[in-house]
Amino acid sequence: MKHWARGLSVSLGVFAMTAYAPLIAHAANPPPLKAQPVMGMNCVFDVSSLPRFTGRIERLLPGTQGDAVGAILTDGTEVEMPPGLAAQDHTLRAGAVLDVRGLAAPGLRLVRAFALSDKMDVCAAPMPELVTAAPPARAEGHIERLLHDGDGALNGALLNTGTVLRVPASGARPRFLRVGAPIYAEGSGYQTAFGNLVVARRLGPDRLQAVHVSDEPSVPRGAPPGSTGYDQIQPPGGTE
Repeated sequence: MKHWARGLSVSLGVFAMTAYAPLIAHAANPPPLKAQPVMGMNCVFDVSSLPRFTGRIERLLPGTQGDAVGAILTDGTEVEMPPGLAAQDHTLRAGAVLDVRGLAAPGLRLVRAFALSDKMDVCAAPMPELVTAAPPARAEGHIERLLHDGDGALNGALLNTGTVLRVPASGARPRFLRVGAPIYAEGSGYQTAFGNLVVARRLGPDRLQAVHVSDEPSVPRGAPPGSTGYDQIQPPGGTE
């Protein structure tokens, strides 16, 4: 009886090993992972879950590196783009269709674009920083529309002259930047293929009322470099 029970036990063990052998082999040698589909070219993050927005370009908005950093669509929507994104599609121009993935701020009619999305999602590529001094420039006219950064903060305006005016968001002065209002600005000027751009350091309704709005601190006037008094620090209250 004992021999019969021992034989049955061995038989059942062999049967169990035979039945579960494929599962054991599968666990020991898992199949290779399937390659995931590429959701975008040079995109660090998967942007496929973001909604798509499409419209026809009325004009592109210039940046300080000579590239386009935004667009105004014919339906009035403003599209904000990171530097290096528009450069991925050399067909972008007034009249062309712009197709992007991003986030919308309906109250501002603003879209923050993260990728171009015509046939395949394409993200911004790094651009070399151009370390060049922009010449002084002035701009004046009337404000046709307000412009914003990617966070929706007011940071500029499009003038009736076609000039794009940019102001640091911290110094935008909403009392000056109003649609239809006259505006005067002094700062650095850029002439690009997408239009003229003035980055303001002083802003106001006219030249006499312009105030300092730049993030850069005002540098007090002193002796010019190379002069006798350039390396001398005057004590408070006057000269020694």
